[in-house]
Amino acid sequence: MTESLVDVALLAYGGPESLEQVVPFLERLMGRTPDAGTVAAVTERYALIGGASPLPGITVRQARALESRLSHELGVPSRVRHGFLYTQPSVGDCVRALDAPEMVALPMSPFSSRLTSGRYRAQIAAAEDPAAGGAGRDIPVLEGWYASQGFVRSVSRRMAEALDGCDVSEWAVLFTAHSVPVETITGGDPYVDQLQQTISQLVPRIMPGDWRFGFQSKGRGGGDWTGPEADDAARALVGEGWKKILVVPVGFVSDNVETLYDLDVVLRRQIEELGAEYRRSQAPNDSPLFIEALAEVVTGHLAGRPAGTAQGRPNATRASE
Repeated sequence: MTESLVDVALLAYGGPESLEQVVPFLERLMGRTPDAGTVAAVTERYALIGGASPLPGITVRQARALESRLSHELGVPSRVRHGFLYTQPSVGDCVRALDAPEMVALPMSPFSSRLTSGRYRAQIAAAEDPAAGGAGRDIPVLEGWYASQGFVRSVSRRMAEALDGCDVSEWAVLFTAHSVPVETITGGDPYVDQLQQTISQLVPRIMPGDWRFGFQSKGRGGGDWTGPEADDAARALVGEGWKKILVVPVGFVSDNVETLYDLDVVLRRQIEELGAEYRRSQAPNDSPLFIEALAEVVTGHLAGRPAGTAQGRPNATRASE
């Protein structure tokens, strides 16, 4: 087999691929044994969406498609491995397997936050720590691509597909993203600002009748979380006379329990009880436009590297040469 000249660690959140995996998934996520009530509630949610998270399978397809596209665009062998924060294969296992002259980590979150990209960085650092047997490499983490034209195109295409030729002026759009604790944002985290920048590029592309931004899926531990909540934003739109609402989960690049349950079950019911029609755009998943966007992130990084500085291999030939 030809040696890969570019290795990409495609990193995602993870999720249980069966109901039996719910407890070990929660243990990794929470860092402790979950109580019986939490296990029952989360298991019920996964049961209602088919008994498993689709995210791991979507991530595998993303990795395969990105590997094919990079190999074609770069003209050299490329390899894309996948790893998860809270299921197997782990981020550490994925990163430790990287051995090409060029290596990058690509988290499946376009938005920078200590709760997303920060966790990926922490697990990469732990895997590379020489004191723990790691290689001590400084692997670039490609983040902050929230405003890239490729990502924006992939989301706007999903919005157009959901509306399927409808009169856009009759629809209000509700953009949603995962809520975070208020203290995270007041501490200077750029997450919300970056979300707003993405939305500011999406609205002119689709030109809906109106739009709002709301947060979903806040944690179960209490405390203050960012708002407004998605259901409150939907209620405001209906109160202003809107009868058709397109929900766009702009904060998610892959469909998962937070889109399939929190939105398609809970928020759908709330919107329909208000007398409005509910539609939702799919996450980008492994759509061709999204894979193109991911490839642009990687090739843009490689093109910007100084000659002779391939990651982990001083003076190695650049993969783009």
